[in-house]
Amino acid sequence: MSNSGITEIAYHFADASVPPDYHRSYRITVAAAEVRIVVGCYGKVLADETFPVTQEQFDDIKASLSRRRIMNCALTEDDGCTGGTGERISYRDDERELFSGEVYHCGGKDAGNLSGDIAAFAEDVKKLVPDLEKLLR
Repeated sequence: MSNSGITEIAYHFADASVPPDYHRSYRITVAAAEVRIVVGCYGKVLADETFPVTQEQFDDIKASLSRRRIMNCALTEDDGCTGGTGERISYRDDERELFSGEVYHCGGKDAGNLSGDIAAFAEDVKKLVPDLEKLLR
């Protein structure tokens, strides 16, 4: 996979159906000069922060897409499972979305069209957000 044209990468975590005090969904968007995180709880924005990143850090996240083998796979269904968590990874160039994939974790099974080491990729992205745990409280 060539990642030379990528100008923005997004990781989105959709939390399970839990009470508002515990529900935290978020989107982390990484570009060449900054990382932005938006944390929400059932549609209410709890945090919207931007932090600087270096070109080297951005290049590392682009390389992580290949290193973690992030790609689409054949779509699998969730068989009606409800209450799980979801993750979405996408990236774009200056004009359009180049890739998008989603996985839904429910009942000990994964469904969707996203494969690879999603957990490791998510950790690579989350490392760019200072005090992430504080923002998710």
